[in-house]
Amino acid sequence: MSVDRVLAQHCRILANVDAAEEYAAGTRPSCGDSLASKRWAFTRDLLFHFARMESTVYGPMMSDRREHAQQSAALASVETAALMAEYREHIARWQGPHPSENWETYRRGIARLMRRIRTRLEAEAAEIVPLLPVQSDGSRGGPTRETYAAEAWEIRGVLFDSVPLPST
Repeated sequence: MSVDRVLAQHCRILANVDAAEEYAAGTRPSCGDSLASKRWAFTRDLLFHFARMESTVYGPMMSDRREHAQQSAALASVETAALMAEYREHIARWQGPHPSENWETYRRGIARLMRRIRTRLEAEAAEIVPLLPVQSDGSRGGPTRETYAAEAWEIRGVLFDSVPLPST
């Protein structure tokens, strides 16, 4: 993936993060406000980005001829998986149409999660982007085992169909 594309995705996700933070900083919304579409758009952008990073950057970079690039990609993949596990836990905790009954707890959870997402994107920008393009060592490097596609559809089911997330 090109540097420009990675950074463009970062900008889009960070705009979503800003919007989520602004929403959570506001007053408690009425129960009639549905968050499902907004949460799905955010989830879709976030998981699409991380899936692309896994398949087109981290996986191939794990076979980079530069050892520090291999290590950076492996660490980024692990950190992304940890963030996605936290994201999944957040979605599982806040299933249902609206968090207004526990607004203060929800706000704190959103703030913490948005900080983690910012931190992950900043780390990508500082530690991965400067290593692009991947410099293959000639071995058969490919995507990592993480795809996040199934994760996205499970989360969509939770948001729109009230289907509980399976335990991990």
